[in-house]
Amino acid sequence: MNRKMVLLLGALLLLFTACSNRTQDERMDSYTESDMAAQDDSAGFSGEAGYDGAEEMDMEEMETAQNSESSQMIIYNGDLSIEVSNFDTAQAAIQEEAESLGGFVVQSSVHQRRTTDDRSGNMTIRIPQEHFFPFMNNIESSSTRVLEKTSNGNDVTEEFVDLESRLRSQEILEERLLSFLDGAENTEDLLEISRDLSEVQAEIEHLQGRINYLENHVALSTVYIHIQERAVPSIQDRETLNTFERAQSLFMDTVNVIISIFSGLIVFLIGLSPVIVPLVIGAGAIYLFIIKKSSDTSA
Repeated sequence: MNRKMVLLLGALLLLFTACSNRTQDERMDSYTESDMAAQDDSAGFSGEAGYDGAEEMDMEEMETAQNSESSQMIIYNGDLSIEVSNFDTAQAAIQEEAESLGGFVVQSSVHQRRTTDDRSGNMTIRIPQEHFFPFMNNIESSSTRVLEKTSNGNDVTEEFVDLESRLRSQEILEERLLSFLDGAENTEDLLEISRDLSEVQAEIEHLQGRINYLENHVALSTVYIHIQERAVPSIQDRETLNTFERAQSLFMDTVNVIISIFSGLIVFLIGLSPVIVPLVIGAGAIYLFIIKKSSDTSA
């Protein structure tokens, strides 16, 4: 009897243990499958989607950098001081060079020296930005000598972006004020909105004017050119080298100098005659008195 009870209890214990292990295995399998599924989903999201997102962000950053570089706004200015052998030829060549590159002459002036026939002048040229440095180099190579050359660039990209942002804000504000103006119900509101609208429109004109100025000076660079003529001395002709004529000219110059000296002396004597004549008479009287006295003494 006792043996049967022991066998029965043992069988129940084995059955209970088997059921417990099966339930635990099912739970472990269920947990493992769900956990792996979650990990797969997470890996899929952070893998493919995350990688694609990172790749798209890199491309956007590259495009932004390229656009920023290509849209960089720089105002170029140049100064050239050159020496040429013929002023007219150099001035015409500079104007022709500028016009061939799509530029134009803004200002031109000529100055004539009093002591020599050499001339000097200034020119202000507006040239497309892409031809700024080639134009400067061409002018430099075509001149006799470069006295001074400077070039500088002013980056106005930040100012331009700020102006555009402010302009958009003012335009949005203008649209709102116009809508308020249409819905104004009394004269006081109408006047107040009109006053604000005028201020906004004035600011828009100011911003737009500055933007236009920057765009113009970015598109067209400015070159200031000072031209100094240094004429090459020419060989003298036969008439200039005629010895007889040169001697004759020198002789006449000498005669004129002598005549001028005597003329001055005569003018000097005549001018001082009221003083000189009494002195001469007095000196003559004294001289005669001395001679007469000497004669009496010797007698």
